[in-house]
This record gives sequence, structure tokens and C-alpha cells, in this order.
Amino acid sequence: MADSICPSTAAPGDQPDGAAVARVEKALHRRGAFTEIMGKVLDFCRQRRLLAEVEDEIASYPEFKYVDQSQAAIAFMLVEAGGLARIDLDRDGNPVDPARLASLDEDAADELVQFCALETTSAGVQVAQAHRPEVRLEELFARTPERNDAYRAILRAASEPKTFAEIEALLGKQLSLPSLNGKSGLPLYPSALVAHLEKAGGLVWDEAWSTTPAGASFATSNERSK
Repeated sequence: MADSICPSTAAPGDQPDGAAVARVEKALHRRGAFTEIMGKVLDFCRQRRLLAEVEDEIASYPEFKYVDQSQAAIAFMLVEAGGLARIDLDRDGNPVDPARLASLDEDAADELVQFCALETTSAGVQVAQAHRPEVRLEELFARTPERNDAYRAILRAASEPKTFAEIEALLGKQLSLPSLNGKSGLPLYPSALVAHLEKAGGLVWDEAWSTTPAGASFATSNERSK
């Protein structure tokens, strides 16, 4: 297995510094289409996973239907950023000593390394924790409490897939909510509410808008706390 296919990274247990965490954050947000996928992968790989397992996991995400890169390419972006560590494995599944691998020529190295595993680094764990939908939804609801009834209505309605037109019709009087720009005089459009919930991990587009498990749980828990 060539290094160009699965590049080396720091060990999973290395103590991260601010720069290491920032590199992972930058990778996560470099392309919006990859953000949710990468956040889920960081969480999935807290337990060491074979590359094939990671590829199967990514393929199961609804967001993956709408990106232009392979599962491996997305995972290795996180490897290069230091969010995932690569662990070379021999045919028996044992980790290969990097020093030993470095001493071999390319053919011998390819013969020795039979599998590649990925595991979230300490920096990746920090980013994954901050990126959890529950954390982002909590921040969203705290930021603009006057919008929370509209957010909850959308999350409850989209427990069954909804088109944007159906969500827009559902909101009705909620369309009179003001935008945060007091000088514009423009109302808050339904598309903005949907976009905020998607960015926070409460909604996902999968041929229609659907509430995520985190979104459903969050809407219910906040309704009870009103």
C-alpha cells in the first residue's frame, strides 16, 4: 500500500495544541458540502476503523450523494489535516512499526502493509465534540430565542420529509419575523431558517428536507423545557 494513497499522520493520542485543532477545523469547513460528512467521520473513527469500514460508513450518509469526491478522498483530507491518524497493518492486523516501514524499499513496504486503519486524533476529537449537532443546535437556539418556535415547528414537521414549499406554507405567520439587520426592513425568509437548521445539524437534505435524530431529540427536549 503506497504512502500516497494513505499518508502518515500523528498518533491518535498525541496532545493537541491550538494550531493542530485549527488545522482540523479549517479542513472541516473548507468546503461546505464536506462539513457534515467530515464531522461524522471524526466521531465514527474515535474507535479505530479499517479504511473499508470508513468508506462504507461515508457511503451511508445522505450528504454523500451530493459531493464530487470519493469516500477515501474525503477521509484522507482529514488525515492530511491531522484529524485522523493512519495506522498501517500487516496481514494479521497488527500495526506496522513506522521505523521498520521507513527502512524498507517500496516493494517490501507494499508487501508488508496489507491494510490501512484510521483513528481520530486528539485534535480531531476536540473538533468532533464541538461539531456535534446537539452543541450546534444549542448555540442556535440560544442565539435568537425569538425564532425558536419557528425552528421547532420546522423540526417537528420534517420528521416526515418535506419540500421547501411545504415548509414555507407551514410557517405561515412566522414569515413576519424580522431579520437581524434592523436597517434593512426586510423580513426573515423561510430559506434562512432552513439554512440555519441545516448548518446546525438539525435538518438534512435527502431528496427532501428531513429532521436528523439530533434535531428531533432537540426539538422535543426544548418543547418540554418551555
